[in-house]
Amino acid sequence: MGMLKSNPDGCAGDVVECSNQPPRFLNYFFSTYLLIYEDMPIGSSVAQLKANDPEGEPLVYGVSGEEAMRYFSVNQDTGVVWLRQQLDRETKSEMQVEFYVSDIQEVVKDTVNIQIGDVNDNSPTFHGQPYSIHIPENTAMGKSVFMVNATDPDQGTGGSVLFSFQQPSPFFAIDGARGTVTVVRPLDYEATSAYQLTVNATDQDKLRPLSRLANLAITITDVQDMDPIFTNLPYSTNIEEDVPLGYEVRKITAIDQDLGRPRGIGYTIISGNTNSVFALDYISGSLTVNGQVDRENPLYSAGFTLTVKCNTPSGSHRVREDDRSPSDATVMTTFTILLIDKNDNAPKFNGSEYRVHITELAQVGFALPLFIQAEDKDEGVNSMFQVFLTGNNSEYFTISPTAVQGRADIRIRVAIPLDFEHIRSFSFSLYANESMSDHVGFARVFIELINENDNRPIFSKPLYNISLPENTPPGTSLLRLLATDGDAGTFGSVRYYFSDEPDQFSLDEETGWVILRASLDYELMRRFTLTVLARDGGGEETTGRIRVNVLDVNDNAPLFQKEAYVGSLRENEQAVQPVARVRATDEDSPPNNFLTYTITSASVFLDFFSITMVEGYAVISVTRPLDYEQVPKGMIYLTVMAKDGGNPALNSTVSVTVEVIDENDNPPEFSKPSYIVKIPENIIAGALVDQRILFGSDSMCVSGEITTTALLDREQKSEYILIVRAVDGGVGPQQKTGIATVNITILDINDNAPVWRDEPYHTNVVEMSPINTDVISVLAVDPDNRENGTVVYSISPENPFYTINSSTGKIRTSGLTLDRESSDPKDAVLMRTIIISAVDRGTPQLRASASTTVFVNLLDLNDNDPTFLNLPFVAEVPEGLSTGSSVFRVQVEDPDEDKNGLITMALQMGMPRLDFYLNTTTGILTSTAVLDREQIGQYHLRIIAYDAGKFPRTSTSTLTITVLDVNDETPTFNPRVYNVSLKESVPRDHIVTRLSCSDNDAGLNAELSYFITGGNQDGKFSVGFRDGVVRTVVGLDRETQAAYTLVVEAIDNGPAGSRRTGTATVFVEVQDVNDNRPIFLQNSYETSILESVPRGTSILQVDRVYDIRTIGGDDVDEQHFVPGLLNVIGENEKLFLKRYYFFTELLLYSLEKLKCNQIRPNLIEGRFDEASNPYCEICNRIESLWD
Repeated sequence: MGMLKSNPDGCAGDVVECSNQPPRFLNYFFSTYLLIYEDMPIGSSVAQLKANDPEGEPLVYGVSGEEAMRYFSVNQDTGVVWLRQQLDRETKSEMQVEFYVSDIQEVVKDTVNIQIGDVNDNSPTFHGQPYSIHIPENTAMGKSVFMVNATDPDQGTGGSVLFSFQQPSPFFAIDGARGTVTVVRPLDYEATSAYQLTVNATDQDKLRPLSRLANLAITITDVQDMDPIFTNLPYSTNIEEDVPLGYEVRKITAIDQDLGRPRGIGYTIISGNTNSVFALDYISGSLTVNGQVDRENPLYSAGFTLTVKCNTPSGSHRVREDDRSPSDATVMTTFTILLIDKNDNAPKFNGSEYRVHITELAQVGFALPLFIQAEDKDEGVNSMFQVFLTGNNSEYFTISPTAVQGRADIRIRVAIPLDFEHIRSFSFSLYANESMSDHVGFARVFIELINENDNRPIFSKPLYNISLPENTPPGTSLLRLLATDGDAGTFGSVRYYFSDEPDQFSLDEETGWVILRASLDYELMRRFTLTVLARDGGGEETTGRIRVNVLDVNDNAPLFQKEAYVGSLRENEQAVQPVARVRATDEDSPPNNFLTYTITSASVFLDFFSITMVEGYAVISVTRPLDYEQVPKGMIYLTVMAKDGGNPALNSTVSVTVEVIDENDNPPEFSKPSYIVKIPENIIAGALVDQRILFGSDSMCVSGEITTTALLDREQKSEYILIVRAVDGGVGPQQKTGIATVNITILDINDNAPVWRDEPYHTNVVEMSPINTDVISVLAVDPDNRENGTVVYSISPENPFYTINSSTGKIRTSGLTLDRESSDPKDAVLMRTIIISAVDRGTPQLRASASTTVFVNLLDLNDNDPTFLNLPFVAEVPEGLSTGSSVFRVQVEDPDEDKNGLITMALQMGMPRLDFYLNTTTGILTSTAVLDREQIGQYHLRIIAYDAGKFPRTSTSTLTITVLDVNDETPTFNPRVYNVSLKESVPRDHIVTRLSCSDNDAGLNAELSYFITGGNQDGKFSVGFRDGVVRTVVGLDRETQAAYTLVVEAIDNGPAGSRRTGTATVFVEVQDVNDNRPIFLQNSYETSILESVPRGTSILQVDRVYDIRTIGGDDVDEQHFVPGLLNVIGENEKLFLKRYYFFTELLLYSLEKLKCNQIRPNLIEGRFDEASNPYCEICNRIESLWD
C-alpha cells in the first residue's frame, strides 16, 4: 500500500507516492545477546520484542525455527516472549533464535544470541566409586592415604567443589579443595580395625549450595606394635603349708594383643621367689612348688609376693623350649601367695602366776593391773581358743576376751562389788583351752583387797515429819534422829549436825535429839524444812531432812478493808439492785478464816435489804422499791458484821450509808400530733404560716407561731416537714419532752425557662449510616411542675441530614447520604453540626436562653483503595551498589482516616529471589544485598499497598528495576594453569594451546584482550589478541631451552581506570628430538693403574660430558656407567675401580647397562693406558663391546 508524502524538494502542490518501508527491531539484544537463566520457570516472560514501523502500521511478532519454537513463543500483538520448555545450560549453553516482525506487507527477521545463564542446579558427582582402601595401623600422622574425586558441571562457585566429612572423624581429615584424606591421629588396629566415613561434596554457590554424599571404607591392617597382656587376673592364691613338691599353684596365661598376627609367649619369675620355693615353666606358664614351706618360718609367714614377666621372643611366632632370646615386648604382673596354716601349736600364757593388791572400792568393770597375754602361733581357726576362770569366788571377776584368735591381751575385771568386810582375798585358776584336748594353757591368779571407808551413815528415815501447834513452848524435845554406818572402828561412829543452823531449833550432835529453841507463829511461817548431816569417823556424810509443820490457832479477828462504805439507788427501782459491797480478811488458816456476813441493824427499812456473797464480796441489795419521799433526807444507815469460823469465833463490824435518788416522770403534751399547711412559692419573707400550735398539760399554756424567714423556691424545695419539740424543766436523763409534726407544701408557678444539660454535645456517627440511625439524645430541663416544666425540641435552622423527636430530643439520620470525604463545604458543615432550640408549655411560654449545638464526628468507613501516585514504577541502579542504598520511593495515598487511611507497603511474597527491602511506612526501597548483574539483570517486584482497616483494601503495582552493568568481574581462565608438551621440531605458527577465559560482565566490560606478560623474553610465542590462541613464532630448540613458563593476561575493555585483569600460566615442555650427538670435552683420556690397587681407588677424572644423561633421549644410570670395573659417580663423573681383577679378566667386562644411542658405535671413545706391568689397553675393547 502506498501513501502520499510532501515533495522532498518542497514544491507546493506536487505529491509523490512512496513505497512501503519495512519495520525495524529496536531491542538492544539483537546487536549483543540476551541472557536467560536456566531456572527460569516455564511460562515466564523473558523479553519483549519492540519494533518501529515508519508508516505506523500494526505489527505482528513471532519466532521461527523448529528448535526456537520448541523453547519460545511470542505474543503476536505485544511481542512478549514466553518460555515454553525448561532450559539447561549444561546441555545447551547458548542458542541462536530468529525472531520476526511483520507490518502485513513485509516480514523482517533478525537473530538473537541467547546465552543460557548458569544456575546452581547440579550436585557434585563422585568418580571412581566405590571408595575402599587398606592402610597399616602405624601410618604416620599427616600422611595422605586417599584422594576423593568429584566434579560439578555448573559454572563459577556453583561448579567449585569443597569436600568435608558429614560426621567429623577424630582420626582422619579431608582437604576441602583437593579431596585428599590424611591421618590426623595415631591409628590402632586393636581398638578399631575399620572406619566407615561419609564424604560430603558441596559446591560453593552462595544462595543454594548443593551436595552429594559418598562412602569411604578404610580398613586398618595389623602391625606388631602391642605388648602382650595377662589373662584371668588376678593370680593371687593360697596354698597349705604342707603341700608336696611339684604341686601346681597356678597357671599363668598371657596373649599377644596383635590379633592380626599373634606371637608366642614366654614366662619368667623376676622377683619375690624366696629360696626358690616356686618354679615357673617358661613355655606353659605352670607355677609349681619347688621347696618345702613352713608357715611358722618368719620368712614365709607373710606369704610370697611374686613378680612374673611375660614376653614375646623376637624372630619367632612360636616359643620353643630352647628359645631364651631377649623379648621385644614385655609386661609384668605382681601377685601374692599366702600359706594356709595347720593346727600344730597350743595356746600359752606369758606367765604361770599373777599377783595383785586392789582396793575394795574397785568398781564393777575395773580392770586389774595385770599384764596377761595369751597366744596361739597357729593362724585362722587353728589359732582360736577359749579363756576362762575357775576356782572359789571366781564369780566376783570376769575375763575378756573369752574367745581369742592368735594373740590377745587378757583383762580381768571386777564383776561383783567387792567388800573387805565380807571377803578379804581371792585365788583362782586361768585356762586357755583349744578344741584339741591336749592344747591347753594354765596360770594362777592371787588377789588381795585393801580396806577402805566405803560405807556412809544411813538415816533410819529419808524424811522425818512432825507437826506441832504454833503455841508450843520453847525447850520442848521434838524428835530423835538415828543413823547407822556399816564400817568398823572409827569409820562406823556417827555424829549429827544441821547443814544450816536454824534460829528456832537446836540439835544434840551425839544423841540426835531435835529441841524447840524459840516460839512459833503460824501466820509468819507455816512450815520448816531442816537439812541434817550424819558424819562418820572417816569424814563420810549423809544428808537427811526434817519437815516441821506448824498448826494454826484462831488468834486473829476479821478485818474490813475500809472503815466505812457508801452506796446509792434510785427510787422506784423494781428489780433487786446491788447497793454496795463490803469485804473483810482473816489471817488465820481454814477453817478459822472462813467468814460470814450479816446486817445487824438499819436506820429504817431493815427488811428491805439483803446481803449475799458474790465473787468474794458481801453484796448489799435492795429487795423492794423505795420511795424517796418516805426516806428521811433520802439516807439509810446500815451496820454489817463479819464473823470467822474459829472456836471460839471472832468478829468485826462496819457502817454502810445508802443514798436514795429522786426522779422526774411527767412529760409535756401537744393538742394534736400533726399539722398540714399549703403556701405559694412566691410568699414574702416574714409572712405568717397562718396556724396556731398549742402545747402544755398544765394551766400555763404557751402559743407557737411559724413564719417564713426567707424567700421560697419550689424548684429548690417543694415540701418542708417541721418537727416541733416541747421540753420541761427536768435535768439530765430525767428531762421529759413532747413532739408534734408540721407538714408545709409549696405551690408551683411558671418562673423557670428550660436549661440545657451536658452541653456542648459531641457524638460519633459512621459515614454512610442508613436512615433512622440513632445519633444522640439532647436534654433540656425545666424545674417547673407539669405543663410549666414540659420541654419541646426542634432543629433550627433546618438540617437535611438529621431529624429530632420534639418530645424526647432523640436525633436520627434523615436518610441523606453521609460522606466523610465529601468535597462540598456546605454539606461538610451540615453533616458535622446540628443546632437545637427548646421551649416549655407553661403560661407565659418560656424559651431556653440559647440554642445548643450538637457536634457530629463522622467516623470513617474503609471505602477507598490506596492509590499509587508516581506510576509507572521504573528504576535503574548500577550493580555493586552497597547494601542499604536507596533504590526507589513508592508514593501512595488513601483518603480514608486513621487506620483506614494508614497504608502499609510490602513486597509480594513468592518471588524466587529478594535482594531488596521495602520500608512498609515510608515506601523507600533499599537493597539488602550487593546487586550482581551477572546473577540477575532485571527485577520485577510486585508492590502491594494495603490499609489497616478491619477489612483491608489493597492495590498492587509492579516495579521494574534494571541492574546496570559495572565492570566488577575479573576475567577468569579455566583452567588457570595449562601444561603443554611440544616436540622441538614443531613448525612456526604452531598452535600451542587455546586459552579459555570468561568475563561475566556485559558489553565492552566483557570484551577481552590477551597478552603474554612474562616468560617470553626471546619472543618465541605469541597469543591472539582476541581469540586467546597461543602459537609459536619461531622454531624451538630443546638443547637451548627445554621449558618455558608463560604468563598470559586477559584484560577486559572496561572504562579506563577500572579495567580488570585475569592471569593464567602456560607451562611449555619442549620434548627432545634426536638432533644432536654427545661429545666429550677432550678427544681422549689416558691413565695407568696397577692390577693390585685397592677397590674404590680413584683412577681417572673425566670432565663433564655434555648430554651424557640424554643419550637417545634416555637417562644414563650413573652408578652403572661401566659395570664391574669402572663406575661414574657424582657430578664430576669420577671413575673408580669396582673390584679386583686379573689382567686376563679385563676383557670380560660389558657395557650392556649403558643405554646406547641408536646411531652407530663410534659416538663414545676412550683410551686407557697402563703405567706399569701388568697393564691393559681397553679402549678398543670398550668400542667393540659397544658395537
